[in-house]
Amino acid sequence: MTAYFRLFKSFCQEKIGDILAFFVSEGLIALILVLQKLDLQLFVTAFLMPLLIFDLFFALSFAKFVRQHHFLQQISVENLPNFLSGGLIEQDYQEIIAQLDCLSQQKYREVVQFDKDLLDLTKLWTHQMKVPLAALDLMAQTDHLTKIDVQNQLLELDNYLNILLSYLRLQNTATDFRFETFDVADIARDLVKKYASLSILKNLSVTIVGGWEVTSDKKWLTMALEQIINNAVKYTKTGGLIISFDKNITSSDMGIGILPEDIPRLFEHGFTGYNGRKNQKSTGLGLYLVKDILDKLDFEIKITSQVEVGTKVIIWKKDD
Repeated sequence: MTAYFRLFKSFCQEKIGDILAFFVSEGLIALILVLQKLDLQLFVTAFLMPLLIFDLFFALSFAKFVRQHHFLQQISVENLPNFLSGGLIEQDYQEIIAQLDCLSQQKYREVVQFDKDLLDLTKLWTHQMKVPLAALDLMAQTDHLTKIDVQNQLLELDNYLNILLSYLRLQNTATDFRFETFDVADIARDLVKKYASLSILKNLSVTIVGGWEVTSDKKWLTMALEQIINNAVKYTKTGGLIISFDKNITSSDMGIGILPEDIPRLFEHGFTGYNGRKNQKSTGLGLYLVKDILDKLDFEIKITSQVEVGTKVIIWKKDD
């Protein structure tokens, strides 16, 4: 009885609109009869006959509701095609179920791919973190610790950690972007100071020209620009780096360059290219993050390069 009472309660909640419409209609009829000063016997007849019909209809609807409820509880994957082989409504159900199944499979594939990418990244990230740690350990054992060497190794560790944390944060669709107006050249100056020890060690010159005020998320744009500067300094042995600002960001280095066949795949997840494999210092995630961040901030990026000549990176606003 308790189960049927719950079913009846649920059924009444679904039909509350019909119930209210019936009694409002009957109330209006009673009001008209009273205002017309007609015999109330007419009201009894006028009320009881529709009420009887309504009760019969209500009972039949509830019985159908109960049958559908029990039938749906018995549906399994095996007998689902038989259930959906009926008329138009059943076909509509079939289409909805197919769409839900397709969406579910897509979500499942995305989750599996994300887990695989994260596992691969964690393995690679762990390996990459061991390199500067091993270098610091070797320096300590051989008593060759110098301030600039320690700073450079710590810089590597900090960059790898930032890449991993930024990757995880960007996977959250609820990432909170906070937009403000600022000069991107100020960000570049701060980043150049951060990588000053590495530039000094390699005897590289870094020049910043001009300025460019934008309205964007300062933290995430800093992360993207840092990866560009980090790559420029990392893969430049001699010469220098010029970063100019004029309604865009242009980074030009005199580094080892990028193979032509590698350029179209630079922004792919996990792609390291020839330089990354040769130097064994690439996670294959830096430029992927850069592209993801810039897309979310409504920026475009283009990279051109010549082997043993250098690389140029241009970043600009999509609406400019």
